Amino acid sequence: MPELTPPLHGTPGGRSACSVLLAVGVIVTGLALAVTALLPWAGVTAEVSVLDAELTRAVRGVDAGSGWFVMGAGIAAMLLGVLGAVRNWLFTGFAILPGAVAAFALAMFLTDPQDLAGRLAFRIPGVVSVHPSIQYGWFAGLLSSIAVAVLAAAAFLRRR
Repeated sequence: MPELTPPLHGTPGGRSACSVLLAVGVIVTGLALAVTALLPWAGVTAEVSVLDAELTRAVRGVDAGSGWFVMGAGIAAMLLGVLGAVRNWLFTGFAILPGAVAAFALAMFLTDPQDLAGRLAFRIPGVVSVHPSIQYGWFAGLLSSIAVAVLAAAAFLRRR
């Protein structure tokens, strides 16, 4: 015999629409976080005044060890978001851990002493200017890791 009364929290299994939306948000931002590891994170730009040219060498996230941690954290956040949408809101809340790991890995990328010599800037006035730069992929990764953590924290606070 079918049940005639609606579920208590609006959706089958007792999950609210808000908790499902938070889980979907974690899935999307986790995917974005994983993709940012494939984008350029840093670069060295050489501007040659004599030739009026600019040369840039970019380093992707996966070219360094930190990028693999960020990619793994993004995949873990996606999986936790899926479990949160299918099972329980608690899984969505635990996605705060991969978000924190990704933010830490991004910070470690900037403080890596192995590549310090390659990141030093120098200039010969009127001839050449070489300087390191942080590329858009690193900023996208940081933004994605913060978004994952905020959505996961909202799932913990929402509790439904």
